Amino acid sequence: MRRVVILGGGYAGLHAFSALQSRLRALVARGDVDVILVSRDGHHTYHGWTGEVLAGDLSVASTLTALAPLLGRNFMQGEVVSADLGGRTLTVKTAEGQQDLRFDHLVIAAGSVDPFDRIPGLAEHGWCVKDCRDMQSLVGQLDGWTATAARTRNVVVVGGGLAGVETASALAARFGRTRAGKVNIHLVSSSEQLLPTLRPDFNHIAETATRTLVEQGVQLHQGKRVARIGEDQVELADGRTLASDLSVVAAGVSFRVLPGTESLPRNAAGQVIVNDDLRVRGSYNIWAAGDIAAVPHPDTGEPCPANALWAMKQGDCVGRNIARSIKGQSVRGFNFRGLGQAAGLAGQRGITELYRLQFTGRLAWVIRVLFFAWYMPSRRGALSVVAQLSRHSWSAMIGAVSRGGHAASGQTTEVQAPIANLSSRPR
Repeated sequence: MRRVVILGGGYAGLHAFSALQSRLRALVARGDVDVILVSRDGHHTYHGWTGEVLAGDLSVASTLTALAPLLGRNFMQGEVVSADLGGRTLTVKTAEGQQDLRFDHLVIAAGSVDPFDRIPGLAEHGWCVKDCRDMQSLVGQLDGWTATAARTRNVVVVGGGLAGVETASALAARFGRTRAGKVNIHLVSSSEQLLPTLRPDFNHIAETATRTLVEQGVQLHQGKRVARIGEDQVELADGRTLASDLSVVAAGVSFRVLPGTESLPRNAAGQVIVNDDLRVRGSYNIWAAGDIAAVPHPDTGEPCPANALWAMKQGDCVGRNIARSIKGQSVRGFNFRGLGQAAGLAGQRGITELYRLQFTGRLAWVIRVLFFAWYMPSRRGALSVVAQLSRHSWSAMIGAVSRGGHAASGQTTEVQAPIANLSSRPR
């Protein structure tokens, strides 16, 4: 029996699994091929709804899909602690103890991790939004803020890309709903303009997002690099400091090196270098996909963007190619060229680029929601998210009408802002 082992339950791993199962169905049914997905976590985290979670429109649970019901007996929850590539064996630590797992083909789809090793003080004093455990802790803290603090508070978001813009807008919306209690939102970007990946081709939506943040009162610090995150401030490389009661990093990633895989070729960023068929360069049975893989773009040859949609398409490709390899067929190169980019903004607005068409406002947000929901691993989970967002949208519209009526009659209501100092916490 030949066994394919997939490391990682993220976008690339799940899509690789699905492609293998569908193309090797008969061989799997006969017991000729076994496909095992190994993940430390028991769930898949969908990052497309980060803005909605931070704004309080969705729960963290809405972003999670349990892997066991999805994969059945093909799922192994555990941490791979080492690999013997020559001996085709992995050492996996599970709840039952440590065990060896043999493989004939190995897919490295372990994704990326937050850049704790690259920003001094981040691990001790900052927050990240990529890891669901950090996200759960952060949202729990935000939910628990009290209305007792009277002084002005400051929130610093680091990152001028799509994730940073979404995060800053979502937090500004969350605090803006209270209409009282001063909370300053700062967005620090190393690029001279926000959303550099959209420029210059999609300047319209990039400028729309920038104007939206300014309208929300977000203070922009562009062309600035963060040198260190402290307990109550963020130090910039130019010597300036920003007071910060809450520092959130939504920029950059790092890559773990699994012991035993040090010999695999990597680029300067730490990604595993693969051929256009997603086979690790110099290997026959080792493959990589997703953030951790430096996949050559079919047009430029440069590494493809490290985001969810590209990871999904790479997972599809690697699954198909392994199936072809097992069947003795020729493999094919990765030829996905992209669909678009999107970010959610406050008030159920957004910016979306789809097939080079640019959309803004509510239409952009609806396109993004439907697009993201389509790519969720669970149809039930997707329907639940769409239903929750629809209810929230309707409630917001009713609330706006109600507030308008009150304003007309000269009656206003103020609510004290929930604010507290979250600048330091154990990790």
